[in-house]
Amino acid sequence: MARERATINIDIWSDADFRDLTAPAQSLYFKLTSHPKLDYCGCVEFHPGRLAAMSREMTSGDVMVAAQELSDKWFCVFDQSTDEVLVRSFLRHDGLMKQPRLAVSAAKAYGAIASNKIRAVVVHELQRFKRENPDLLAWEKPQVMTLLKQPAVSVRETRTDLEWDFPGFLPIHNLEATTDATANV
Repeated sequence: MARERATINIDIWSDADFRDLTAPAQSLYFKLTSHPKLDYCGCVEFHPGRLAAMSREMTSGDVMVAAQELSDKWFCVFDQSTDEVLVRSFLRHDGLMKQPRLAVSAAKAYGAIASNKIRAVVVHELQRFKRENPDLLAWEKPQVMTLLKQPAVSVRETRTDLEWDFPGFLPIHNLEATTDATANV
């Protein structure tokens, strides 16, 4: 069953970390959370050009800058080697783990994730959610029990340095290093 709606809690505007994001990073976050191909784990293909095409004024370079910011602030986990991105808090906030059948759908979606880094973060987030909500019926489902036994890594133990493959484009976070290097010349 395909997802038909995206759940965005309005208390996101009470989150100081979210409010500290730039407008392009917030926009990309909302694009990802409402993307029609977002799976039940919160994972979707990462194609900067396609994401940029969803807004008139956004370029692939803009998407990359916003993506790096979301990665640096641990809102998303990107793996360019598999062209995937995970909206880290999706499983925690979408409410699907409160519905045992959808929890099974999430476990099945986990099997389709190619990135080992993203898979490990999904498991960690699910284990964390289980500690906070131990009485959910989802934890009794065999597929979910199997998922919980997989390798887990906290998002804070991951690092994503996105590669910028756009001619003539110099990412902001590399601009300082270039400026410093040329200042000594």
